[in-house]
Amino acid sequence: MSLTIAPETLIEVGSFWTLALNRNQNLVGKTMVVANRRVESVTALEPNEWLDLHRQMARVESALDDLLGPDQYNYAFLMNADAQVHMHVVPRYRTERRWSGQMFTDPHFGELYGKEQRILPPADLAELASAIRARLAA
Repeated sequence: MSLTIAPETLIEVGSFWTLALNRNQNLVGKTMVVANRRVESVTALEPNEWLDLHRQMARVESALDDLLGPDQYNYAFLMNADAQVHMHVVPRYRTERRWSGQMFTDPHFGELYGKEQRILPPADLAELASAIRARLAA
């Protein structure tokens, strides 16, 4: 894997995929599912990687449902800044959400998500990663 993952964003390293928070938490719970092997094209994924990707998506969705209760999800392979295959799991919210004393809104619900940036401090990212990790293990 060549995509740099900050330690505070790391949720879990699996056999085929690594789960990590996106540093930009403008939509709280934004998570990335990153291929462990170096692969630059989604169509180059092996069948076992595709199967496990589905499993990881379901696990992330379940953990985020429990933690934050998103109203829906967007999924995107956005490899503009880094060609390493990784999928963004983007929770979407009709109404505001509160997490760890902070308020988060989704001003573009029902549309493409915006370009707003909300980079959380490392301690907050680590706390969120830990909360998701705990729900993955449940």
